Amino acid sequence: MRLTLLLLCCAAGQALAQVTTNDSALQGLQATPAPAAPAPKPILPPAPSTATVKPLTAAQPARHGAAAHAPAKPAKLPAVPLAPPPNLVLAPPPPNLPEHKRVPPPPVPIKPDAPGTVTDIAGGSRITFGPGSADLNPAMNDALQALAARAKADPTLDITITAYAPGTAEDPSTPRRLSLDRALAARAMLINAGIASERIHAVARGFTGIEAGPPDRMDMVAAAPHAAPPGKPVPLPTPPPKPAKAPP
Repeated sequence: MRLTLLLLCCAAGQALAQVTTNDSALQGLQATPAPAAPAPKPILPPAPSTATVKPLTAAQPARHGAAAHAPAKPAKLPAVPLAPPPNLVLAPPPPNLPEHKRVPPPPVPIKPDAPGTVTDIAGGSRITFGPGSADLNPAMNDALQALAARAKADPTLDITITAYAPGTAEDPSTPRRLSLDRALAARAMLINAGIASERIHAVARGFTGIEAGPPDRMDMVAAAPHAAPPGKPVPLPTPPPKPAKAPP
């Protein structure tokens, strides 16, 4: 039994050790050419840049070495003012004030029997009153209307009313009030006639300066502002002196 197994193992080893070759197959392998390797792609130079290169001028020489890497000069610092700026002052908005219509004074009654006279003075009229009275008669009304018509015709004229009343130094308020009533009565007549109130200047003098005329009086003058006082002539400008002739 052992001998038989030994013989079988030897026979198997011989069978495995035998290698057969085929000459025709080897010749076919030698005749088949090997595939050619792909040709290497040519290396092209890099494309030129489209950016334009400015040539260096004499004012801009090329920098090399340490000069090329020199630090730039620091920027100049702004000047600091010695004093702070002034405070900003904001103007307040204009006030929106409501407009009020001008209310004319009440009409002054005309009394036909009121004592008084009317005389002409330089630039206007003088009205006289009865003692202790501020009433106006038709003649006084006509003088006031004529003065108003003159002021309407010339807008540059202003009307000044100066009223007086007699009194004493012990009681200055009584003549002052009476002269004020006379001036306000004339002012109301002029405003109702169409003269703006800012063109009328009423002055109540009382007994101050009363010696220049009748004690119960009122002077009304229409004149341009800054004109000469009524009754006084306006001085004419003095011509310049002529130059002396030189002797021949």
